[in-house]
Amino acid sequence: MVRLEGGLERPRYSDGWRAGKPAEDPDKVKGWGLITARPSEFLIHMRRGRVREVSGQGASCFKLPGDSVAIVPTSIQRLQFTADQVTSEKVGVAVTGLAVYRIADPLVAFRMLNFSYPERAQEKLAELLREMFVGAARRLVANLSVEECLTRRKEGIAAELMREIAPVLAGQGRMEDRTDKGWGVLLDTIEIQDVRVLSASVFEHMQARFRREQERQAREAELAKERFVRREETEGERVLNLQKLAAREEVRQRSQATEEQARLEQLAVEARLAGTQLAQERQAQQEKTAVEREVALAKLAAQEEVRIQTQASEEKARLEGLAAKGRLAEAQLAGERQFALNRAQGELERLRLEHQAESAKAQVELERLRRQQQAEAAQHELRLAEARQEAEQLAARLQVLLAKQSVAEAEASITELELRRTRAQQGLEMERARELRDIENTVSPEVIQLTLARQLPQVAAAFQQKMGEVHVTAVDGANPFGYIAAAVEGVMGLARSAGLKVPGNPQVMPVE
Repeated sequence: MVRLEGGLERPRYSDGWRAGKPAEDPDKVKGWGLITARPSEFLIHMRRGRVREVSGQGASCFKLPGDSVAIVPTSIQRLQFTADQVTSEKVGVAVTGLAVYRIADPLVAFRMLNFSYPERAQEKLAELLREMFVGAARRLVANLSVEECLTRRKEGIAAELMREIAPVLAGQGRMEDRTDKGWGVLLDTIEIQDVRVLSASVFEHMQARFRREQERQAREAELAKERFVRREETEGERVLNLQKLAAREEVRQRSQATEEQARLEQLAVEARLAGTQLAQERQAQQEKTAVEREVALAKLAAQEEVRIQTQASEEKARLEGLAAKGRLAEAQLAGERQFALNRAQGELERLRLEHQAESAKAQVELERLRRQQQAEAAQHELRLAEARQEAEQLAARLQVLLAKQSVAEAEASITELELRRTRAQQGLEMERARELRDIENTVSPEVIQLTLARQLPQVAAAFQQKMGEVHVTAVDGANPFGYIAAAVEGVMGLARSAGLKVPGNPQVMPVE
């Protein structure tokens, strides 16, 4: 038994003319009888130099003496080869490869080899292919460098072997061979399994550079790993710091938002308080305005009443004067002097009445102050009861309407009094003219001047008396001191009517 390269044991002949050759299957090499091929074998039966029709894949035939029977295996075969060669750099390398082939056309292959002994034919085909592969591989390695042999196995060696040997096995044969194809063998693939440098020192020197490169790459990888770890730690610290900053910022924003919310709520409360206070002030102002309007209307009503009373007093005094003048006209000279004295007393009485009117005005002012105080006290009550304020406003409006009605009635009565005064004045003027004519006829100017001179100290004393504090209120731009000027003008008129020479009407300065 002999161990083959594929690891299988093949028996061989030990004696005879076939000593050392592989043992054949007796059923395939017998001289005559029935011969049967396996399914992976192609049986070729030749008789008288021709291939019989019984030939075929896995066929069987009956062999007669003189017939030839060849059994060609068509299964896949593997072939391992090793080629030792010096490269272009004078470095010895050993190339180990594997070839996979099969007989694709048995009718051509049995002509190339003697398949009457199929085991020996397969061994011869394998040895022939091995020698072809070794020779071609050595030639290729001789033209390559060690680096190319190690790195370019497929394209540098295996592909070139396929390109060179495959056409010889399956290509066109020669014309004298009377064949259509070369060997009828199909080479499926060639693989270079190993390329080994034969010199250990050279191999170590070659590996030194790669080892240094590997060490360098290992150190770089370690440094990269350390840098990555440090970068990750730094990134983690940065992220942690960012998270802390974000948390602080969030806390600050929340605190700021809370403070802002509290400040807004405080501002809202202050705004509501300010609005309430403003509404109260506006309400107080409206109440104050209403009270002041009411006081002003009351003051106007009082002034109008005082004016009416004053005018009535004046009219009464004038009427009494006219009556006195009528009585004086019927009396004699003594009666005339008495009439002049009465008339002077009437003027004094008018002045007294005017003083009383001023006192009444002062009382009205005091009453206004009292009412103002009452109004200020009433403001607090008006703030508490808006409904009562509305009632008071309606009452004030009613009083205004009543005051307007009373003013209208007073104006009507004043108009009537004015008409009467005009008529009385006209009659008085006629009476005075008549009396003046009578006086001029009966009394001399010297006597009249002497009488008036005796009465002037009393008139002056009446003007010099202390009248106290007087509050004057002007309405609609009227002159508050007009009544004084009217009184002086009345006295001067009396003096002129008595025949005295008095200066003309002085220019009364308007009182601001």
